[in-house]
This record gives sequence, structure tokens and C-alpha cells, in this order.
Amino acid sequence: MYLRNKLMPVAVLAGAAAAVVLATGPALAAVTLDPATGTGFVGKGDVQTVFGWNNKQLQANATGVSFSYDATTLYSAVCEWSTGVGTKGQKTHTITLKRQAAVSSAVAYDARERNQVTGFNLLGYTSTSTSGTVPSVGQPCVGNEEGINHNGTWVSVDETGSTGTLSVSHAGTPLPLG
Repeated sequence: MYLRNKLMPVAVLAGAAAAVVLATGPALAAVTLDPATGTGFVGKGDVQTVFGWNNKQLQANATGVSFSYDATTLYSAVCEWSTGVGTKGQKTHTITLKRQAAVSSAVAYDARERNQVTGFNLLGYTSTSTSGTVPSVGQPCVGNEEGINHNGTWVSVDETGSTGTLSVSHAGTPLPLG
């Protein structure tokens, strides 16, 4: 027992290095998600807290639980064009890309405890919808928000930030985890 308790923090740190921990405090103690793949784990207590379920309710509703992930990524993109007098004009645009994805999951059980639900294994994205388009360097662009075409070209596109929310649903009611 002593050795097991000493090794547990090492396993937790190794798992955290491979996945983004969505928890900002103790309220989401067992939620991990790799936003690139949609894989991870959600502990039973986190689902119980969101829906206000006791253990018996979780056991009864576990197979009807599903997950989704909503992400927003921001880009800074620079459009450059010739002003006609030998100088270059530049305009920086903020581009927003939104992605919504269903996350496949499987109920995790502890067979030693009469198949008690321990949480949910997140198995990856099953369907994804995206709104917005990220420009590519070298492709044509419009230099300003008024839509006046200056025959410009995208000269740089850099990701400036990304946020995401994992949600849990039951009976058609999605609620954010965290």
C-alpha cells in the first residue's frame, strides 16, 4: 500500500503532461481532455456535481450521458498590397475559427465493486463542424474591413489564442464541465 501511494503522484503527473487538464480547482478533480484528439477521462463525481445526482442516479443514467467540445481559436493575419506608388500597405485582421465536436465515450466501471461507475473514458471526436476560415500565406486577400480589394496577399498568419469547453449532456441538456 505504501509503494502504491508513492507512485500515484508520478502517474498523475505523467498523465497531465500528455493531456490538458480542464480543471481550474478541486471542483473538477478528474477531468482530462486532449483537445487535439478528443481523448481523456471524466470522473463520475464531476458528472454527478453538474447534474446534482447521487450515486444511485449516476448508476441509472450513466449509459445516457454524452460529451461535446466547443473550441474557439483566434488568428492574427496580415494582408499586404502595393499602394501603387511603390510602397506597401498592410492591414492586420483578427480571424476567428469555431469548432464544435461530439466526443465518443464509454462508461468506465470498477468490476470489483459490483460494476460501479467510476467515470467516462473519452474515446475521440466522432463528428466536427467548423465555422470560419483560416487564410493561408500566399493566398489573395482584401486589405480592409470595407471590402475594398487592393489585390493583396496574406503574408503572415499566426495563432494568437484558443479556448475550449467540454460539456456533458443527458436527456438533451448540455452543461459545461467547469
